[in-house]
Formats: sequence, structure tokens, C-alpha cells
Amino acid sequence: MMRRKHKNSKRGCLECKRRHIRCDEIRPQCINCTTAERDCSYPRTTSSNSTNTGNSPVEGSVGARYSVSASPPITSYATAPTSGLMIGGDMPSFALSGPASHLPDINMVHMELLYHYLTNDLTSYPEMAEHFKQVSMSHALREPYLMYQILALAARHLCYCRPESAVFYQMQAIQLQTCALSLFNSLDIGYFNQSISKLATVFLFSSQLSIQTLCDMLSYRDYDFPSALARFMEYLRLNKGADRLLDSHQAEIMGLDIGPIFELGVQWYNVSGEGYECDDIRRRIMSVPDLDTETRDATLKAIDLLQWVIDGEPRAVSRAHVLLSWTTMIGPSFVELLETGRPEALTVLAYYYLALHYCREVWVFGSSGQYFLLSLSNYLGPEWTSWIETPCRLLRQSVEREDADSLDSNLFRADPGTFHRN
Repeated sequence: MMRRKHKNSKRGCLECKRRHIRCDEIRPQCINCTTAERDCSYPRTTSSNSTNTGNSPVEGSVGARYSVSASPPITSYATAPTSGLMIGGDMPSFALSGPASHLPDINMVHMELLYHYLTNDLTSYPEMAEHFKQVSMSHALREPYLMYQILALAARHLCYCRPESAVFYQMQAIQLQTCALSLFNSLDIGYFNQSISKLATVFLFSSQLSIQTLCDMLSYRDYDFPSALARFMEYLRLNKGADRLLDSHQAEIMGLDIGPIFELGVQWYNVSGEGYECDDIRRRIMSVPDLDTETRDATLKAIDLLQWVIDGEPRAVSRAHVLLSWTTMIGPSFVELLETGRPEALTVLAYYYLALHYCREVWVFGSSGQYFLLSLSNYLGPEWTSWIETPCRLLRQSVEREDADSLDSNLFRADPGTFHRN
């Protein structure tokens, strides 16, 4: 497939230009630099003799697009309503116009989205879905940024439920999430110091923002694995940023209305799989000579959580939530391995993609596990085939047990060790 032509941004920040990624052009700091905690600065020429075309965000504009990584934005899959996927290329944006203080009027579409949120479990909290929604609504009625994110998540889910109308609902999801982020980013540090209940609202906001962001990330099909990894790392940093904000207040949060949800998360962190599927990767990680104890333990913990998901507990959605929370539960030393592209850490991602495949019935994941495991296999090459033989073999067996024609079985060849693109 030929790559779509697109116009390069000429107004992006210097850091995004250096990293060759697309900048959302929000000032004074773009979302990419804010999320990755990098210094953000703009060329002096961008602040003069420039006009707003209607598609380029300007300072203070609600229309500035948000994305966990800058290429492509979360609008990417909107032109493929029947599949929810977008293969490469940058897509035009759907943006709100007007100053940041101008938010869209409430309309019947918003009422539909609110009803959809209240009558469906979009966040994979089966044990306390009703409690989560009740608490979220209680906070959202006091904090508009959370309400906009709730509506945005509902719109994103409707893209999945109603593929014939995916373009429309994706536009709603983008617009509403843009409003949510605009309001959230306008908060000053004093907001978080007002009361501990403000941090509870932040937790509810980040949880639902994270689900929508993950869904958007998995829906995009990069041309190469390094691009997909960069997108994944931006998503991971987003989760870790919110996690750091809440870490020092866990004891206080436990006493709030979100306490039971937090407590359930602690229980999930302590799960450990009993199956055999990850035995091989555990042995290999233990034999890597230059991993210090902390890094090795963090890597093994990440593997244990994936084994629990792969075990196939009867609570299918609960195991999916462990997978949704995996990026917040893995340790910083393992994150550093991923950041540097260590092949040993990337082979652990192969098991993450297998776990995604085993949870493919959950709307957020879909067929992403199969695609990204293929992409990783092609990237690592023959040298690392033995490291990822188990997840590749198990995924192929899973596909063969189903209707192979409906799952693109042409991706697979006879080689038992891996699978390749034709």
C-alpha cells in the first residue's frame, strides 16, 4: 500500500522536529514534550507572519489535537469505519474552533453518549462496574474535564459498536477529548492541593483517558515496528505520569469513594500466573548476564502479570483489566529496557501481544495482538526467533482453532518458530 501524502508541519516545536515526529503545536508546551517531560521550545519564526488555516492549532485553541505520540494523531483510524484500523499515513484532523473558553453546547448527541456510558461497562471493572460509573458521574458533575472525557470514551466505544457510523463518532471522541484535555491542562498546581478528592477525580480521568488512548494506539497500524514502539512508549509515559501523581497519596485515596477500586488494583498487582507458557522467557531473562537484580526482578514481575492473563481465568474481563493496567504496574527499570530497545525486553512484549490476542473479544484490543506480534517478529529477525517461538506458536495454534480465513491466515507459514509477512 502506498503511503498517503501529507503536508509536513512547519509550526512544530524544535524537539518534535528533532525527533521527526508530528507536533500538535500547542503552546507554550506541546503534548508530546509535556508527556515525555522534555523541554519544549518553538522557532522564533513561527510566532510571526503566520496565519491560521483552520486546521493548524493556535495558542489557546481548543482545536489543538491531542495524541500520545505525534504521528499520527488519534484521528488516524476515522477514515476506515468498517474495520476501525488505519494503515500508515497521516490523516486530516477534526478540530474544534474558537477560543479555549468556548466549549460546545450540550446537545442530543451528548445525551446519547452519556446514556451509552451509563448502560455499558467500558472500563473493564466487572466486579464494580456500577460503582465505578456512579463515582465517575459524581465527580464529573463537579469537574467538567472529567465529564468531557467520559463522553469521549463513550463516543470511542460507539465507533466499535456502530462501525457504519465510526467516522461520526470518532469525530465526537476527538472533539470531546480535546475539550477535556484543554480544561485539564488549564488547571494550576493549586488545584491539586485543594483537597484529596481532587486527586480522586484525576484518577478517574486518567483511567478513562488511558483506555481511549490505548484503543487509538492499537488501532493504528505502523509501517515499521520502531514507530509502533515509540507510540507505545508515549502511551506508557502518559500512564506513568498520572501514576506518579497519585503514588504519594495512596493511603488517603483508600479512604475515598474510589478506595475499593484502588484496593482492587492492589490485588491485581499481586497476582502471579501458574501456567507454563512464560517458563521459557523466564529462564532466558534469568540467564542474561548484565541485568542487575532490580531490573531482572522488574522484568520477571512483568512476565508474571502476563502469565496470569494468559492462564485464562474465567473472569475474562478482569484479566483484560490486568492487561489494561500492565503499563502502570511494570517497574521503571523494565521501562528503561524498553526505552533503549533492548531485544531481551522486546521479547517480553511478544508475550504482551499474545495476551492481547487472548483478550481480543474486549473492544479495546481487537485483533491488535496478532498484528503487532507479526511486526515484532519481522523486526527482531532470525537471531531472536528462539526467544519468541512460544508466543508465535501459541498464537498460530489459536488462529488455527478458529476460522483461519477470517483471521488473515495468509500471514502464517509452515515455519514453527515464527510467522512472517508474505
